Amino acid sequence: MRTKQLLPLMLIVALAGCNPYVLVAKEGYEVAADPRSLLTQATDTEAEAQIKADLLASPVNGTSALDVYCRQGVVVVAGLVPPGSQAGRAAVEIARKAPNVKRVETYFVSHRPNWENDVAIKERIRAVLIADPALVNSRVDIGVYAGHVVLVGAVPSRANVQKFISDARSVSGVVSVTSYIQTV
Repeated sequence: MRTKQLLPLMLIVALAGCNPYVLVAKEGYEVAADPRSLLTQATDTEAEAQIKADLLASPVNGTSALDVYCRQGVVVVAGLVPPGSQAGRAAVEIARKAPNVKRVETYFVSHRPNWENDVAIKERIRAVLIADPALVNSRVDIGVYAGHVVLVGAVPSRANVQKFISDARSVSGVVSVTSYIQTV
């Protein structure tokens, strides 16, 4: 009897993630929790979208698989760039041409032995960060490449930056943590 009652509840919770109202509330929270001005958020989002579109359209192999983050005009391009590939160079050139880009940083790994392991590490980091009450009002993107963690975001204090770094380092499987977190 209890299983019959629990199953519909589990289904409702699972489908809530697909609900457009839940997604709007989540986006609204992320905008409100971001210490950047709305104009800066919009400018960064526009640059990030333009760079991603240009990477997808690029004829250079490997550019479409790269991740792009933009905070306060600083673009971070990260991902897998095998030895001899022109993807990294092409991605930097594309990013530099985007509007309102002040600087381009890169974090490339030459091989990614286990993509599933990176996803698991990312989820463990996300769980640690969500559970940390000191970071409730901050938002940082996480990339994991062969166990190497890349953090990109904008937070209100240097203490927040250090907390994000230490929390990420505390997760098993993390090889290194590189922070591109800025204070606002």
